[in-house]
Amino acid sequence: MNEVEINQLFYTLTDLEKDSWVRLLNGSLKGKDPLHNATVANDSKDGISIRTVVLRKVNVVQKEIVFHTDVRSGKWQELKDRDKISWLFYDAAARIQLRLSGQITKHFDDSIANEAWQSSSTNSKKVYAGSQAPSSISAIPTSGLDENIESSKPTSQEVEIGKPNFGLIITKVKWMEWLFLSSKGHRRANFHYKDDDSFVAQWLIP
Repeated sequence: MNEVEINQLFYTLTDLEKDSWVRLLNGSLKGKDPLHNATVANDSKDGISIRTVVLRKVNVVQKEIVFHTDVRSGKWQELKDRDKISWLFYDAAARIQLRLSGQITKHFDDSIANEAWQSSSTNSKKVYAGSQAPSSISAIPTSGLDENIESSKPTSQEVEIGKPNFGLIITKVKWMEWLFLSSKGHRRANFHYKDDDSFVAQWLIP
């Protein structure tokens, strides 16, 4: 049977691809969703860099996923001359793992970045308001934020100081792997995306 059963529901490869993108979309919209935080990995001069990021936006039609970052950060610098990145998501309750990879575009002080900045909450914006770059050495444990911003609820005007430090990275997904963990036997599939965003799907041995 060319289907997989999950919680008494049957999914074809096409169903799984659609369900995976719905899960990703929910992860971008809901702060407590298990897919809201993801791990990203990229090549760097020192090897592979791995970090946790927040999934900020998902474009299901164009197969794009987005995270925000400080343009002074190490990952922004590492991706200056590199255009590929990998993502890892895991939903422990559903026992579903998603791995994705693709090509990135970086946006800073352009219409895409400006729109994302304007739609971000004040609390999200304030993390970019530090005067020193991420990874700067400090004599004490600190967020790097001025006390008046860290210890209070700053106004939208006060956090605008962080806008020059704000950027976002869009991944155009070229490959996705789905894995379902079960004591009865795992199930696995992958999806390769073409330039027109259609895909070729395959079942895999877990």
